[in-house]
Amino acid sequence: MTAEAIARVERRAAEDPRFVGALLELVEAPTSTAGSYSNRAAAALNHQRHDDARERFLEGCLVTADVQRLLNLRTPQAVHRLHSRGKLIGRQIGNATWFPVWQFRDGERRPDLDEILAALRRFTSDAVAADRIMRLQREELGGQSIAEALDRPRKRAVAWAILESLG
Repeated sequence: MTAEAIARVERRAAEDPRFVGALLELVEAPTSTAGSYSNRAAAALNHQRHDDARERFLEGCLVTADVQRLLNLRTPQAVHRLHSRGKLIGRQIGNATWFPVWQFRDGERRPDLDEILAALRRFTSDAVAADRIMRLQREELGGQSIAEALDRPRKRAVAWAILESLG
């Protein structure tokens, strides 16, 4: 069992450099106090997961200027008005606001976006969490995400059922 665990840790560390940081926290944690050990390990893993979620969020987003061009809006403020009115979800990170790309289709807001956002808001107001819900590949959708399945007539009903079950 120990050799197998070490081999798994080695493989994971080789594939995921961020895992090494969390692993180092565990290795350096004192063994005499379980509370300190648990808190440090949990904090390191939570930090890694937060960074990963933010990175994946940014990979699937457009910045304000891109949304402005896509929607053929005159000003960046028009994009931010849509955001402040709840017509788009987005998150400010640094000096930019990032908008998940699944909100758009054919150069417009998705026709069903208001309903999608309403379902997501029953569960979360966080754009990163909402994006994760929409883009996570799901077994019950044949490995597709909710965002992908909503565009597939045969899978749309299941995707909506998943969204409706969030609240």
